[in-house]
Amino acid sequence: MDCDVLVIGGGATGGGIAWDLALRGVRVVLVEMGDLATGTSGRYHGLLHSGARYAVRDPESARECIDENRILRRIAPEAVEDTGGYFVLCPGDDPTYAEKFVQGCADAGIPTREVSLSEALRRERILNPRLEAVYEVPDGSCDAWDLLHGLMAGAKATGKATFLTYHRVEAFHKTGNRLTGARLRNLRNDQTFDVGFAAAINAAGPWAAQIGEMAGASFKMRLSRGAMLAYNIRWVNTVINKLRAPGDGDIFVPVGTVSVIGTTSVATDDPGDVRVERWEVERILDETEAMTPGISRARILRAWGGVRPLYDPGGDGRGAKRTFTVLDHAETDGVEGLISILGGKLTTYRLMAEKACDVVCAKLGVTAICRTAETTLPSAEPHLHRLSDRLNALEHGENRGALICECEIVTERQIRAALQVGDVNTLHDLRRDLRVGMGPCQGGFCAYRTAAIRHEVVQDSPEHTLELLREFAERRFLGMKPLLWGHNLRQVLLAEHLYRRVMGLGSAGTAQTAPDWSNARRPALSFTNGRPPRIVVVGAGLAGLTAALTAADAGAKVEVLAMGQGALTLHPGWIETGDVDVLAENPAHPYARSRESLAVGLAVIDSRVPLESSAEPGRPIRAITAAGFLRSVAFTVGEPYPALTDRRVLIVGFDGWRDFYPTLCADNLRRQGVDAAAISIPLPVKMGNFDTWTVDVAAWLDTPAGLRTLIDAVKPKRAGAQVIAFPAVLGFKPETRHILAEELGCPVVEIPTLTPSVPGLRLYHRLRTALLAAGARFTVGTSVQGFAYEGERAAGVYAETAAHHRPRLVPADAVILATGGLYGGGLESDYRGAVHETVGGMNVVETVPVAEWFSAPLLGDISQPIHRVGVLTDHALRPLDSASGAVAGNLFAAGRLLAGSSPVIEGCTEGVDIASGAHAAIQAIHALQQAR
Repeated sequence: MDCDVLVIGGGATGGGIAWDLALRGVRVVLVEMGDLATGTSGRYHGLLHSGARYAVRDPESARECIDENRILRRIAPEAVEDTGGYFVLCPGDDPTYAEKFVQGCADAGIPTREVSLSEALRRERILNPRLEAVYEVPDGSCDAWDLLHGLMAGAKATGKATFLTYHRVEAFHKTGNRLTGARLRNLRNDQTFDVGFAAAINAAGPWAAQIGEMAGASFKMRLSRGAMLAYNIRWVNTVINKLRAPGDGDIFVPVGTVSVIGTTSVATDDPGDVRVERWEVERILDETEAMTPGISRARILRAWGGVRPLYDPGGDGRGAKRTFTVLDHAETDGVEGLISILGGKLTTYRLMAEKACDVVCAKLGVTAICRTAETTLPSAEPHLHRLSDRLNALEHGENRGALICECEIVTERQIRAALQVGDVNTLHDLRRDLRVGMGPCQGGFCAYRTAAIRHEVVQDSPEHTLELLREFAERRFLGMKPLLWGHNLRQVLLAEHLYRRVMGLGSAGTAQTAPDWSNARRPALSFTNGRPPRIVVVGAGLAGLTAALTAADAGAKVEVLAMGQGALTLHPGWIETGDVDVLAENPAHPYARSRESLAVGLAVIDSRVPLESSAEPGRPIRAITAAGFLRSVAFTVGEPYPALTDRRVLIVGFDGWRDFYPTLCADNLRRQGVDAAAISIPLPVKMGNFDTWTVDVAAWLDTPAGLRTLIDAVKPKRAGAQVIAFPAVLGFKPETRHILAEELGCPVVEIPTLTPSVPGLRLYHRLRTALLAAGARFTVGTSVQGFAYEGERAAGVYAETAAHHRPRLVPADAVILATGGLYGGGLESDYRGAVHETVGGMNVVETVPVAEWFSAPLLGDISQPIHRVGVLTDHALRPLDSASGAVAGNLFAAGRLLAGSSPVIEGCTEGVDIASGAHAAIQAIHALQQAR
C-alpha cells in the first residue's frame, strides 16, 4: 500500500488531518490502533469550549477556542448541541476574578452577558440559590464520535482517503534520515504489511512521544489524567462552569441524555492510564456541590478517565497551555518526513489539522489551500443536534423496529444497518457509533440483545459472540466500580443476576443438593385462650412469602406488608439450593442457622406450586439459559424438566422480539453437545412494536386465539424435535403450558428472558392467592418506617402508604423482616461507604471499606465482599444488636437481608430464601408458643 501521507492516530485531530488533506487532493492513509475516537477524543467531557475557561490565564487558547467554536457549528452541526454556558461565582470564591474574567473574554472576542440569578434559576433549577454572579457564554457540547464519523465519511467520499482502524504502527522504514514507510499490524488477524509514504503526521495524542521515539525523534509530553463522572439524566441543559481559575470538579456538561461532571488533573507517565481513583470521585462531588447543591446524592452511572496530551515544557497539568505545537522533526531531530502535532483540544482540532497540513503540503509541493473552515461535512444535517430527534424518529416510525437500548433510543434496525455498512468489530464499536450501553443500565439489558443481533448478522461463532459480550460487560462494570453505592450498586447486582443466571455467563452453576421434604414436619399452633397470634411479614419476595405461608399453615393470623413483588420479578423459573451441607459448614452462612428448615420451606412451596426434581435421579437438572448454556439447578417450578441428553431440541423464538434470540441459544447448545436447532416464528401480538414486554406476550398466549396461533405456527416446523424450548412467556395460567405440550406432542420447557420474569410473576401470584385463601391480609405499595416496641418485644410496625402520608401502627405478636438486601432495598448504602438496614437500623456486619466492596471481575468465580453484607442474627434468626443481644425476642429476619452468603456465586439464591423464610416463621411460632 502506498500513499502521500500516513496519518497516525484516529482522534479528532487525525480525522481532521485526513479530511483536510483529502480536500487538497493528497492521498492519505489514516491508521488507528483502536476504533475511531478511542483515545482522548472519545474520553473527554463533551464540552465545546467557548474559550472563556482560558480567557484569564491562557488568552491564546481562548481565542483559538471561540474561533473554532463558531466554525465547528457551521461545518459539523449534527455533532454540536447549542446548550449555551454559564460561569457561576460560588459562595467563598474570589469575587475579583469576575472582573478579570469579563475583561479576558472581551480581549479574546468571546461574547459574555451577565445574567440575573433569578433568570439563571428559572433556566437551571438545581443551581445554588446563593450564587453571587452568573455570566452567559457560547459554550456547547460536541459528540466526538459523530464528528469522527463525519470526518471519515467526508474524507472517504473524495476517493483520496483510506481509514485503517485496529491497525498499529510496528516500525518505520528509512532511507538515510528520511522516513519512507511503516510496518503496520492488523490487530484483528495479527497480519503485518507495509505502507509506503512521502511523509507521516504523528497525531497520536498521548502516544505521540512513543511514535516519535520509534522514528528516532525525541520530545517529551506532559500527560495529565482527568476523571469524569456521568449522571443518569440531564440534570442541567446548560454547561455550568465555576467562575474561577480552572480546577477540579468545576465543569458540568449536558451530553446527550446524560450530564457529565469533572475533571481532575493527575500527572501520569502512561498514555493509557484511564483509571479513576476513589479520592477523585469524592473530590469532584465535593467541588460540584458548590454549584449544584445535593448533586452528590444523585445517581452517577459511570466514571472514566482520559489523558490530556499536553506539550508545554514550562507548565504543570493545570498550568500548561491548552494551545498546540507543530514539530517538523527534520528541524528538531534530523528526521525527514515526520511531522508531529501536539497538545490542543478537541474544540481546536480543525485548526490543528490545518497547521499540520500546511507544513506537510509545503514539503510535498502541494499548493492547494485549506478549505475545511468553509466546507460543510457531506454527512452534516441542516441544523444543530437536537436531543429530541431520536425519540421523534422512533415515535413517528422513521426508526422502526424493536427498541434495543431504551436509554439511548437505539432500534434493531439501526444496529443491523451499522453492522452491515460500518467498520464494527466489537460491541464497543457499536457503543461509539450508536451510544448502545451508555444509559442507566450500562448494557445490562441491551448488551445481550446487541450481541445476539450481531451474531445473526455477521454469522459469528457463539464462542466469539459470548466472549465479546463478557468483555463488554466487564468494561462497563469497571467504569461503574468507583461508584457502587445506592442505585448504581443495585444496577450492578441486577446485571450480575442477568448475566450469570438468565444468560448463564460465568460458571455453569454449582453443585445442587436438597433434602427430601415428603416427611417434613410443619409447625402448628394450639390455641387455648382466644385469638390466634398475629404475625406481620414485611416483604413479599420468596423469603417473605415462604415465611407467611409457613406461619399461616401453623394457624397464625398473617399480614404481609410490601413495597412490591420483591426479586421474584427476576426469578428464572427454577430453584437453586446450592450444596447445602457444604455451605452450612460456614458458621456465618444463613444455612448454618436455617438448614434444618429447608425441607419445611420446600414442602410449603410444593403444596401450592409443584416443585419438580431432575428426570435423572441423583443428578441436577441441566436447564437452558438465554445464551444457550446449561446451568445446574435443583428444581423447576410447576413443570418437569426433561433430560436433554440424546434428544433433539428445537429452540423457538419470535420475529422482531428483542428479549430472546433462538439462533445464539441453539448455536451455543450445539457447542456443548446438545442436538439443537432454532426457528423464529411471527406472532401478531405487538411484535415489531418498539417496546414489547414479556408480560404482553404471556397475556396474549393465555387467550385461546393466542395459544392456537402459537401451536399452528410451531407444529409444522417441529421436524422430529423431542423437546421444544420457548422463551419463558408461556402464559400466566398453568393450563397454557399443559395444552401446548399436549398439542405439540412432546415436552415443553421455558428459557429465562430479561425482566420482568413471567415465571416469577406466575409463582408470586400463585403464592399470594394461597395466602389470601388462608385468610391472610396482603398490602402491596406500603413502606414500613420502623418498629413499635414494648419492653423487649416488638409490638408492631409503622407502615405508610401513598394515600396516607402519616405512618399507621400495624400491631403484631411477632414480626418477620424479609425486605431484601442491597438490591431489594432492605439495606441501603451511600458514597461514603456506609451500609444501613432501612426499617429498624439493625446491626449490619461483614462490611469492608467501600473500595473493597467489589474486588473481583463481575463474571469471575470469586464472591464479591459486598455480597456477604447483611444483618447479624442468632440461631433463631433474631437480629442482634452491637452487644450481640437480640433486638427483640419476637423479631426475626429472613432472605437476602441476612449476612454471610453470596447467593448467585454459591448457587443458593432460592434455597436461602426458602430455608430462612421457613425458619424465621418456625422460630416465631415457637416463641409465641412459649409466650402462651
